[in-house]
Amino acid sequence: MAPLNSHSYHKVLALLAVIVSLVVTTTHASTITRRLETIPYLDYTGIEAAAREAISDTLKRRGVDESDLIARELLGPRQLSVTVPSCKKVSKRKEWRDLRYNEKKDWIRAVKCLQTKGDYGISPISDTLYDAFTQVHQTNWTDFHGNAFFLPWHRWFVWVHAEAMEHECGYSGPHPYWDYTLDYKNPTASPIFSTDPEVGFGTHGNIPLREIGQGGYKVDNGAFANLKVNLPIPHFLTRNFSAWKDWDPERHWGTALGGSFSPEQVKIALKAETFWELEAAIDGLNLTTFNDPPVVPSPDTPAPAGIIPLAGIHNGPHFFNMGDWNGPFWLLGTDWFPAGVVAPNDPMFWPHHTNVDRTFWRWQQRPGKQWEFNGLKGANRTDDPALPTDLLPFYGLGPDVPVALTLKTENWPMCYTY
Repeated sequence: MAPLNSHSYHKVLALLAVIVSLVVTTTHASTITRRLETIPYLDYTGIEAAAREAISDTLKRRGVDESDLIARELLGPRQLSVTVPSCKKVSKRKEWRDLRYNEKKDWIRAVKCLQTKGDYGISPISDTLYDAFTQVHQTNWTDFHGNAFFLPWHRWFVWVHAEAMEHECGYSGPHPYWDYTLDYKNPTASPIFSTDPEVGFGTHGNIPLREIGQGGYKVDNGAFANLKVNLPIPHFLTRNFSAWKDWDPERHWGTALGGSFSPEQVKIALKAETFWELEAAIDGLNLTTFNDPPVVPSPDTPAPAGIIPLAGIHNGPHFFNMGDWNGPFWLLGTDWFPAGVVAPNDPMFWPHHTNVDRTFWRWQQRPGKQWEFNGLKGANRTDDPALPTDLLPFYGLGPDVPVALTLKTENWPMCYTY
């Protein structure tokens, strides 16, 4: 991508200013500020300072003149007494199988604990922090799915969830990812879906539920048996491990779509030459035939060479689980479509998306890729290009932050690695 000069960036500042005014209520000339209720363990002032520094540094790396001036125009005057905090430690995330039994048990306890914590005024339907994450994920969901914002938005989202588990519920162990390439030949047989009542995520259960959407089965075993969630309406956690057969009856994609997240599919993603190509590989998008206007995708939607269409290493696990985890397709044909992207209802969302983030992180370890960010803001060829200065919206779940702040996990405030 060619370097952007200061003139090019000033052309977009007016647009960015409009975005800032729409998504943030400003209280002291800064865009990184408190909305609704503040979350006490998130350092809003420190995040503002880190965001300012990240924007300035990222633009300098791109050869943009006056990067400090641009950061000031975006974020307001610098608070002179504020410096960016440093990481007390850089934690290491681990594969689920590498956690000790008691660590798994405590992680599951902390996830459930979020159902007992207040939501800081985020969700109009429920007042629990557990449901607040689902509420935020489904709000204007097309703004951060299937476009350049998908990876940085979900990276920050998963980090805030980890912070909530630690500060609200006392979890102190490693945060897990699920490396599904270890299970791709038969995903539903993965040990993560154990029926162990203390450390298993459970299967799809035995009790059919048909209240909403395409239905599924109440999860009635494992540590999350009989878990009640509230979006789009109150119901028991639902999965359906058999629905994938309707998508792929000839098993072209392997058992339970496992071929879409095989080691080979991950290798293809990691070979992507640009960030935008990485996003396309992870989501199974075709950048040369991007829908214009966008349409509901199908298994026949073209995809990058070698990538299984539509599924990709992100969507494939969603699709074979169905139920709550499948998101909008689960609610196709109901009053809740397409707003019901309720995948965080299922605790499997977190180790899955942590692994998607790990793939992003692994790609960033290649020379020259750490700070790369490009692509489009939407699923339309005529959409505006995405910029590292663009704000990612979190609707009260902490501050809205620029993409630039999410590009290095080892930096404060995220302070983690793989």
